[in-house]
Amino acid sequence: MKKYTNWSLYCFCLLLLLISACTKTEEPPKPIGDKLPYSGNVNKSLAQLIDSIPEASIFSAAIKRTTIQRYMDSLAGKNPNGPYTMFVPSNKAWQAAGFTADNIGTVPVATLDTIIRYLTIPGGLPANTVDLTGETNFYPLMAGDRTLTRSQVPSPFLSWTNMYYYYRIAVGLTSGTLRLNGRTASKAPAIPAINGSLFLLDTMIVKPFYESYQVLNHDTSFSFYMAALKKNNAIYTAKGIIGQYNDTSSLVLAIGSNTPGKEPFAIVFAPDNNAFRKAGFNSIADINNYIDKSALVTAPDYTQMRTNMDSILVNHQILSNYNALNPFYTYIYSIDLLNNMFLQPLSNAPSAGALLATNINGQVVLHRQDFPQGRAATIIAPSDITTLTGVIHRVDNLLLPTP
Repeated sequence: MKKYTNWSLYCFCLLLLLISACTKTEEPPKPIGDKLPYSGNVNKSLAQLIDSIPEASIFSAAIKRTTIQRYMDSLAGKNPNGPYTMFVPSNKAWQAAGFTADNIGTVPVATLDTIIRYLTIPGGLPANTVDLTGETNFYPLMAGDRTLTRSQVPSPFLSWTNMYYYYRIAVGLTSGTLRLNGRTASKAPAIPAINGSLFLLDTMIVKPFYESYQVLNHDTSFSFYMAALKKNNAIYTAKGIIGQYNDTSSLVLAIGSNTPGKEPFAIVFAPDNNAFRKAGFNSIADINNYIDKSALVTAPDYTQMRTNMDSILVNHQILSNYNALNPFYTYIYSIDLLNNMFLQPLSNAPSAGALLATNINGQVVLHRQDFPQGRAATIIAPSDITTLTGVIHRVDNLLLPTP
């Protein structure tokens, strides 16, 4: 009888051991990377957060067809920036762009991949960020694109072989209102996640596809401006100084480095054809004749001198070059000019502080250093055009000197 009792006790203990083994909770992995600077009750990852938002259902279906989430997860602990910021277009934004719950499954994966990678940045913005001074350029989850065709600009001194472009997205925040590439994209606050933050967008923002050169060259309302630039270049080429003065190099994919952050770009205040007509240039022939009267035309070769037209047009560009002129400029949009939200004084090649932006009845009005005597140029629509090489603003006048 005692033997039977011992055997029962043994079986009972074995059963307890098996139950304990089956219900044992595995120790959670130790967190990798730095603690995120987010506060509040955060208990969802970005992927879980996306799935929990009804207005993000199309985005959720789209990202599941790509490898982006798996790619982000694979970098856990390897990416020094740690968290991610995702700009998630709402269902209404997708639908306005032609994507619906019914057709999102048939959209090419490469298309979805491009849209989402452009709207995802490593690190970026903590969810409690409500203000940024001006625009901040971020490099999204898009590699340098080696397939872009560069517009050819005559220059024996410039070579873009093996140089390629890193996509950028300009982010602005004012009192919690989010701007992407100069456009108001959301007025809703960011939502924190365990591994970053999420902004739900009211509008679809896509990467730029063309250089400023291509945009201006294609738009016939800028035909006078482009003719003037090309005529200037022809003079500089003939004089052997195209390396010093090249009016279109800043408009093309002129990459000076393969390191993100070191490539130049241009903010262009492009005068349309009517702006030239207001200044007395009624045709391209008038522009060419005016340039042919420049002192440079009869000057000795290798004389570093701008044409008479270029001395005017130089006031219509702000160049950002990491290695030389204006190294700390970022993209500048109308809202920045209206509210003085740019970090550096406006400068244009070749002299600093040569431009002044004023807010007159809600419009951006530009002046030369001779303000208020000189002719002003007002930014008009369509403007704030983000390109591969910067931003284009259309203006209604040439920035002529004081008469």
